[in-house]
Amino acid sequence: MDRVPASLPAGPLEKERLEALSLADMAGFLAAMLADGLENPSSPLRKPSLATIGLEGEPALRTVILRTADIGRRRLGFFTDARSPKVAQIGKEPRASVLFYDPRCDMQLRLSGRMEVRIGDEAAWAGAAPASRRAYLVVAPPGTPSPKPVSGLPADAEGIIPPLERLEEGRPNFAFLEFFFAEADIVLFSRAGNRRARIRYEADDEHAEWLVP
Repeated sequence: MDRVPASLPAGPLEKERLEALSLADMAGFLAAMLADGLENPSSPLRKPSLATIGLEGEPALRTVILRTADIGRRRLGFFTDARSPKVAQIGKEPRASVLFYDPRCDMQLRLSGRMEVRIGDEAAWAGAAPASRRAYLVVAPPGTPSPKPVSGLPADAEGIIPPLERLEEGRPNFAFLEFFFAEADIVLFSRAGNRRARIRYEADDEHAEWLVP
């Protein structure tokens, strides 16, 4: 299916624009949503929800920050603490979903696929800003109980960005999550009637179809 270059609409689609939608338009919106999330720090698409399967089979959901996106190869990247529960969950069960929602145009994108964990990934660490690297100096694993509200950072990292050599000490706690999506589900919410499409990817081919919302 040819992908039509698209930009995200300023608001929900209505009337003629809604009726004229094609499957290629829906694929174009997918690409535009991922591009906006990656390139626009203030975009609501910057912080999608990542769903994994817990160690006991329970659903696990949290907000993550989109760090990389290769739409052609259907890959997304996120940073995390290697000690976080999601790393153990993915190690046991790599199936995952990522959910994006843009309230500006009332559009939802759900991607399904599998996740890989790379602890200490050199390229990802090199691309992480100092402010991001500081998070991996946290002294206890994420989710550790605390008797009071804390950032978890050591005293010398509170309220400042430490020197690069100090930030390097957090590198063993850094992990890069790479998500490979095999299916996309796109929903446009509209007062005139919602629209929904699914795109399934196989090797170098893709199949798109309309779904009842």
